[in-house]
Amino acid sequence: MTSTTRKPTRRTFVKGTAAATAAIATGFPLIAKAAPLHKLRIATLAPDGSTWHKAFKQVAREVKEKTDGAIEIKIYPGGTMGDEPAMIRKMRTGQLDGAAVTNVGLGEINQQVLMLQLPLLFRNYDELDRVRNAMSTKFEALLLAEGFRMDGNWGDVGFAHLFSNTPIKVPSDAKKTKMWVWNSDAISKEVMKVTGVNATELAVPDVLASLQTGLIDAFMNSPYGAIALQWYTKARYVTDLKLAMTIGGSVMSTSSWDKLSDEHKQILHEVSHAKHKSLLKRIRSDNQAAMKALVDKGIEVVAPEDFPAWKKVADTTRHNLTGSVFDKALVEEMMSLLGR
Repeated sequence: MTSTTRKPTRRTFVKGTAAATAAIATGFPLIAKAAPLHKLRIATLAPDGSTWHKAFKQVAREVKEKTDGAIEIKIYPGGTMGDEPAMIRKMRTGQLDGAAVTNVGLGEINQQVLMLQLPLLFRNYDELDRVRNAMSTKFEALLLAEGFRMDGNWGDVGFAHLFSNTPIKVPSDAKKTKMWVWNSDAISKEVMKVTGVNATELAVPDVLASLQTGLIDAFMNSPYGAIALQWYTKARYVTDLKLAMTIGGSVMSTSSWDKLSDEHKQILHEVSHAKHKSLLKRIRSDNQAAMKALVDKGIEVVAPEDFPAWKKVADTTRHNLTGSVFDKALVEEMMSLLGR
């Protein structure tokens, strides 16, 4: 059998020459791009396109660039990996490497961290920063003992307000609503119990649909969170009371972290930490702007009345959970930092 040697056609010659020229001009060799050494899967309830999600994507881009493509981060936004308890379970089983969660998610790892969400605990961000900065080492050690690293990557959702379709001026007004409570939030459920509200327990991904069907007609969220999740579209009123501070952070399983080289750990830590610091400032600004935007969208701001009644709910909730859910010494340390 004889073989025939084909001469290159003008088309193949031009294509090959163009590719070679492009490679020389850009400095890229004509070889297949290496696959990343690590593909990190990170989940969050933060909606696609929200300030939180954009920040996480920026971390992914910068880490990929600084590790020369060795680390690739895939973000799963909007609860596509389930509610926060599901995210924590998936991290434990290796289905996820990390997650950006609220205090409720952190509380699934160690319930002590959830105490930062006690009602009427913080009056402003200065008080939050004072307590969190002083106690973060202890809280992060509790998370690490359970196999989760935070490395100072704390985050804010913002002060939670009550949104409703009838004005809520005093705690008892909430009894007239079909209130939502996060089914994994021990504090909010205790608040509802103390207030005498028969709230509907739901996971966060189920809230919007339940507002649309009328299963619930009232909820708690930060102003920016209510807009980002589109919940505000089903509310007519917002109570001008900083009921509780919703915070959180980004955590990574120690099993996933330990697979990285020391160099890559340093890069991931530096990029994530810097972005979380800037994100704190941005979210606080976004929440301030969001409250004004809610008014512009037609939501009426309701002035709370009978503050002693609200404080009684807060004090009773803290008393009921201290010693049963929260470590008494930690609660006392936190209150001491606040001068109370």
